[in-house]
Amino acid sequence: MNQKVDRITASKSAIPMMLTGILYFKSLILLFSLYEFSVRVLLLSFLSFAPIFVIVSFSFLFEGRKKWMYFVIVDLVFSILFYADLVYFRGLNQLFSIYVLFIKNLTFNFGASTGGYFYNIDFVMLIDLIFLFYVTRRSKKLSNNQLPLIKKESFAKKSLLFATSFTFSFLIMITQFFAVRQTIGMENYENFALFLSPVGNHLVNVASYVSEKVKTLSEVEHYDIKSWFAANEKNLDADPQYEDLYGILKGKNIIVIHYESLEKFVLDSSFYGKEITPNLNKILDSSISFTVKEQVREGTSSDTELMFNTGLYPTLKGSAFMSYGENAYFSLPKLLKQDGYETMTIHGDEAKFWNRDVVYPNLGIDKYVDESLFEDKRYSGLGILDESLFDQSLKEIKKTDSPFYSYIMTVTSHTPFNLEEEYRFLGIPGDDADAGYLESIHYTDHYLGEFYDSLKEKGILENSAIIIFGDHEGIHKYQDSNLPENNGEIPFIVSIPGMEGFEVDQLGGQIDMLPTLLYLLGVDKEVYSESVMGSNLLKSDPGSVILPTGELQGETKDKEHLLKASGVANLIITGNYFAEDPETEGKIFDDNIGRSR
Repeated sequence: MNQKVDRITASKSAIPMMLTGILYFKSLILLFSLYEFSVRVLLLSFLSFAPIFVIVSFSFLFEGRKKWMYFVIVDLVFSILFYADLVYFRGLNQLFSIYVLFIKNLTFNFGASTGGYFYNIDFVMLIDLIFLFYVTRRSKKLSNNQLPLIKKESFAKKSLLFATSFTFSFLIMITQFFAVRQTIGMENYENFALFLSPVGNHLVNVASYVSEKVKTLSEVEHYDIKSWFAANEKNLDADPQYEDLYGILKGKNIIVIHYESLEKFVLDSSFYGKEITPNLNKILDSSISFTVKEQVREGTSSDTELMFNTGLYPTLKGSAFMSYGENAYFSLPKLLKQDGYETMTIHGDEAKFWNRDVVYPNLGIDKYVDESLFEDKRYSGLGILDESLFDQSLKEIKKTDSPFYSYIMTVTSHTPFNLEEEYRFLGIPGDDADAGYLESIHYTDHYLGEFYDSLKEKGILENSAIIIFGDHEGIHKYQDSNLPENNGEIPFIVSIPGMEGFEVDQLGGQIDMLPTLLYLLGVDKEVYSESVMGSNLLKSDPGSVILPTGELQGETKDKEHLLKASGVANLIITGNYFAEDPETEGKIFDDNIGRSR
């Protein structure tokens, strides 16, 4: 066995050729698995060779057994990466990101939410590793001076061979990357594996991570950010017909219900005469209701928290909560605290999950009630049951002086939608994901109704507004479903008890929730026009939205402006813009104190 390994390592070309072949073959399997088995995908797979050659070129620096070990290690690393890609893509429609490896305070619950996406066929990526490890274990560990048949190359010759190979392949790879940047569909992160190649995507991902972690905003980037906000200011105005709504929430308690996986289609839907969300439907009678498009990226639920509380789009890679939780942020809780509000978040999960224990203080959240503080710790799926969540929320609210800001995050309706039988109040037969989703949404709606009635009985509701929104799609995001299409639509509901409800037909996204709410709170737009992205959903034009895939929906004269939005937000977050720009930070949190009153 060791003689066969020796012959392979003695050849200058054997290992580079084997490594190239294996990485290309696995890249091809990955592309066919993620997209389709077609000639187009096959042809685009040829873009894989340049990035693969970049990796292979390093093998020329080694000889003998070291070259064999380099071959085994590279194959191992990319086999695991490609396996992770297959699993990750099913949950988030994009390849695995290096940012996940540097997540702080990642808990087991994260794994629980993705555990349903593993397929036995994925292990084809790992099959050859068994053979390679067997060969390596059986072969004797020989040093180069024990291999007389191998003519040792000088360091200069090895370096020259590596430099030539690396430079040539790197230049081709960079040329390819610049060429595909303008390709239609390249703006959609779902296509990165196709146009950058699986290996190329991971090389770009690593380069992005390194550059962003050491990022300092330049004067040009500061100017670009300020210019974007200046151009966006007009989008914060409301149509004259909604002028009477300005400040309608001023001074009221703000109770936010972050409703896990709530899709628009479930509202007003029934199963054999039983409403899926009867309590939400009642609340709509006294609400301003909107429909917004999902805009989360890798941060999923935490991206929704970011958009609602800060008015910033999610980072282009990774999660702002995970990688930039210690940054300075403009936020709704900070603004409300200036007006004397108490701020808290209640969530039936671990405090460290998604780094929230670090992020919340930087968002202006004074009190975080996590699962450790719950009196009733009955558990289901990803966290504590929403029945307990709403009971605990009522107790916390009763201990709080008005005015207060309470951000309540549900969890029972989170994937994998396997609610226990005793909590399935709709009685839908079967245990498939569709039935589980509807049952879990109905379960949370049931206890939301009890919570609403309790607030009313305690006299808290009369001076409160309840804000309800879905964080992202549920069944249509994670599963193949036979339920009605949802088209990425998420409910956004502003309930003001005593008012006559109406619906605003305006195209927008989750990024537009905060500027709309700030208008209803009566906050002078000068306070937030240089900090909050998005548009007022009460504005006069029909609206438009940029999806996380890069697709632009709706008619707008600000197409170029909107297409820049995600990139500008990424600069703000990765460059810690509000901490780095004392002028902006001071304007927001000093000069304008009291202006929102």
